[in-house]
Amino acid sequence: MGLEAWIMLGVLTSVFGLLMFSRWAADAVLVGGVALLLLTGVIDAEQALEGMSNEGVITIGVLFVVAAGLRETGGLDWMMNRLLGRPHSERSAQARLMLPAAGLSAFVNNTPLVAMLIPVVKDWGRKLKIPASRLLLPLSVASILGGACTLIGTSTNLIVNGWLLSETELPALGMFQFAWVALPVAVVGIVYTVAFGRKLLPERGSAIDLREDPREYTVEMIVENGSPLSGRTIETAGLRHLPGLYLVEIE
Repeated sequence: MGLEAWIMLGVLTSVFGLLMFSRWAADAVLVGGVALLLLTGVIDAEQALEGMSNEGVITIGVLFVVAAGLRETGGLDWMMNRLLGRPHSERSAQARLMLPAAGLSAFVNNTPLVAMLIPVVKDWGRKLKIPASRLLLPLSVASILGGACTLIGTSTNLIVNGWLLSETELPALGMFQFAWVALPVAVVGIVYTVAFGRKLLPERGSAIDLREDPREYTVEMIVENGSPLSGRTIETAGLRHLPGLYLVEIE
């Protein structure tokens, strides 16, 4: 092998090693690997930026914007609170979480979906007194299984479809072309996780204690002059029974 091949092999080994131990952010590791190959002359600038023009990568970026919009408008919290409810056991909680998560991940890219649902699921688990690890891992499994059922559900399918269009003369993959294989696998995976999760899933608490950092969970709001809330009592302003919130004080 030539020098460039050895450099490429070394960079790939280093990137996989850093990703395996999760001590650095994945995006920083991958961008750093590309930058190193660019600086050593293994690839040129056009090759380094070629991935940015892949329509699969662009679609993922757009889906992040859509997912952020759902999060910021409160639509996701409203929907998940009604889907999740208040189950009476850990097993039923996992089932009520995995089914809607798998369904949503089929139509919203699973990476931004999980990022949005993590705080919702952690708060929900705290109310049910279930360790976060016994809910977040089923959430991840459900999003992976559900996302594989459609073209836009997972980054892998989008990137493969982009490569298929750019490198071959084959037609684009269909929206539900993966479902005939992925859907049965998703059903089996969800049933297995719910059935055996109690024995297999770890029981780990949150790394952040509410008593250690109370402001991490505190929301402040300024009521300006002329606001519809100005001059009204707590009850008439609708601040007495807030969903998922509790009014602590008014300055």
